[in-house]
Amino acid sequence: MPKDFIEKLIRKGKKSKIPGSVDPMLCTLTREVIEDEKYLYELKWDGYRIISYVQKGKVRMDSRSALDYTHRYPILSRALSDLGRDLVLDGEVVVFNEEGRPDFDALQKYNGHDTPLSYCLFDILWLDGFDLKQMALIERKQILQELLKGNKILRYSDSFDNGHELYQWVNEKNLEGVVAKLKSSAYVPGERGEKWLKTPTRKRQEFVIGGWAESDKSRSFRSLLFGAYSKGKLQWIGRSGGGYKDKEMPGILKQLQALEIAESPFENKVLDTKGAKMHFVKPRLVANFEFATWTKNGRIRKPATFLGFRKDKRPEDVVREIPTSIAVIEKEIKPRRKNKHL
Repeated sequence: MPKDFIEKLIRKGKKSKIPGSVDPMLCTLTREVIEDEKYLYELKWDGYRIISYVQKGKVRMDSRSALDYTHRYPILSRALSDLGRDLVLDGEVVVFNEEGRPDFDALQKYNGHDTPLSYCLFDILWLDGFDLKQMALIERKQILQELLKGNKILRYSDSFDNGHELYQWVNEKNLEGVVAKLKSSAYVPGERGEKWLKTPTRKRQEFVIGGWAESDKSRSFRSLLFGAYSKGKLQWIGRSGGGYKDKEMPGILKQLQALEIAESPFENKVLDTKGAKMHFVKPRLVANFEFATWTKNGRIRKPATFLGFRKDKRPEDVVREIPTSIAVIEKEIKPRRKNKHL
């Protein structure tokens, strides 16, 4: 695409100073992929969501919870500075394994030296004095693609037209999932609506750890108790008894013991204790879990599997995400189409 066209496109944005911070736009969880020509489809990356700010060569990389991760990724920081532009970008930091698949465990253990690191970028919010957030997504992606052309560290996150074919391919490759985004959508900080939708191949979510159950065997603990916030209150949702590496369990228990409190942090009662002694902790730790399905009462059916801690997310930001039916999404957007808002 001609550079002069891109430069003209940038000027469709609004003149403004670089923002001090931007809350990331969020996705609504869906049971299946929406099939609609008004959406484009992207891979759902298994990494850390990072919004980057670059001004006069100085870089700041913020996690979803606004923690400064710049010092963790010097390779990415240099690559961003080398672009030679003032900008704000949104994407996921990912470590790819030898098979070319995202490896979240390797990302957590990233030491800044011997692990290949990539920044998969899917949006640009501000560039050289222009706020681009109100522009259509497809226009923002055109600008971003041109900006990152040929860059091997800052990778442009491509989009696809057929969401169902992409989901099938992602499922076969055992990747995380698909994100559907309305082509005309503006970037609305902090919004979670029908404009951006995510459909994972497996049921995985972050939850807040509120306690643990003692083990009657040689294990450090039997299971972790977890929940999510609803109207400012922590609700118990389930437990996780598997997925822990034996050598890591003593370290996890040590973290829990340092946060132990006398009373339960959960507003509701913890069920199915099966006689195990419970210990409760301050709700400070967030972890990712994989599980089978939800019950009608909004709890996890059967114990979940622990996948790892998420230090990039604040506990108070973790809310219960029940998958929405596509029929509900379509019903939501149908009236707006008639009014030509989409």
